[in-house]
Amino acid sequence: MSIQKLGEAVEAYVRPLTFPLGVKFLSDKEIPQSCRRPSKLFGYRINICQGVNMARRYGWNLGFLEDDMACPLSIPIFGFRDDPEFVTQGTHIYPDFTDSLEAAARTQAAQPKAPTGSISGVLMGPANRVDFDPDLALVYGSPAQIVRMVQAALYSHGGAIQSSFSGRCACAQEFVYPYLNKKCNVIIPAQGERLFAMTADDELVFAVPRGEFENVAQGLEITHKRGVSRIPTPFFGMRMQPQFPERYAELEEYCGTRSDDAPAKE
Repeated sequence: MSIQKLGEAVEAYVRPLTFPLGVKFLSDKEIPQSCRRPSKLFGYRINICQGVNMARRYGWNLGFLEDDMACPLSIPIFGFRDDPEFVTQGTHIYPDFTDSLEAAARTQAAQPKAPTGSISGVLMGPANRVDFDPDLALVYGSPAQIVRMVQAALYSHGGAIQSSFSGRCACAQEFVYPYLNKKCNVIIPAQGERLFAMTADDELVFAVPRGEFENVAQGLEITHKRGVSRIPTPFFGMRMQPQFPERYAELEEYCGTRSDDAPAKE
């Protein structure tokens, strides 16, 4: 299934506030002319999370090579370079995020990382506008919207989405984990993405690898038609019989709205 079809299903049944994105990983350094290079566009490097937010909010197609990326944490994550020894030892995690170097090293070791040299560039753009064949889709939304994505992904497979969270470097979970493992993933954006890219505090991310595009699109449509879980949320509470304070009783009697079987009021 094309990214456009998946994007149409997401727009129809999840209704996110921003564009669902298609992401492609390059094995060469050829950036299409249709994709803006941040370093050429702005004259300086930016973080890849800033590019994601430009793509999903501005509707731009963007292309990143190593010399477009400002974040030194993300360059090894995408396999542009090896992690230096001091990084694997956890010295840039301790003491800000852990109380010991040993704990920091464990956190670093748990972080997904692309094999060095396996990726030479990253393309991204709105699902309905990209002119490349994406390896991955990213959908930003509220918890309720991301739950719909989870339900869709599990409709035919069953089971559960297994995600892990370290509270930092969320781009590893957004891009690298689903790309390497070919599995859908739920991501909590980390602090850097909020600080630099203005990702909202109430947003989560759902990543869909290419092999799951059709499954997720069909799951969204079918689970929507089943009617149990939808966006907007079909609150059952709107069907409840209203209750008013006892001091309204006289007015209810006057207006003829008081019911003898109304629930007791406190």
